[in-house]
Amino acid sequence: MIRLIICAFLSFASFSFSQQQQHGDTVYYDSGDIYIGTWLNGKAQGYGEMIWISGSHYIGEWKDNFQHGKGKMTWAEGDQYEGEWMMGLQNGEGKMTWGNGDYYEGEFKDGLVNGKGTMWYQNGMVFKGKWKENTFIE
Repeated sequence: MIRLIICAFLSFASFSFSQQQQHGDTVYYDSGDIYIGTWLNGKAQGYGEMIWISGSHYIGEWKDNFQHGKGKMTWAEGDQYEGEWMMGLQNGEGKMTWGNGDYYEGEFKDGLVNGKGTMWYQNGMVFKGKWKENTFIE
């Protein structure tokens, strides 16, 4: 079966801004997380970088504390997504690469593989066509 862990990013898609200290364009959280970038009305806005204490990292565009626009997320375990985001979820065109080397390029909707795209597996298998909610349909 197709190994898609796209939703794993949900725990990182948005974050709490409570218990923070701001120094210029850098915000330090009590959790140890750090945000560096544009800040407007107490929210991440525009372009910025978030570094989680877990080792995960996002750099790109933000809107109202969510990844929004173009950006690149790298999870601590080595999985990576680069592409379009909307309110903290992968939406639009992007590429998801897993730590084992499998990767998918194509369309995403609400954090899931959805639309036209191609999945390449390290064992040589390739699935190209339409996807719906992380499932290859044709």
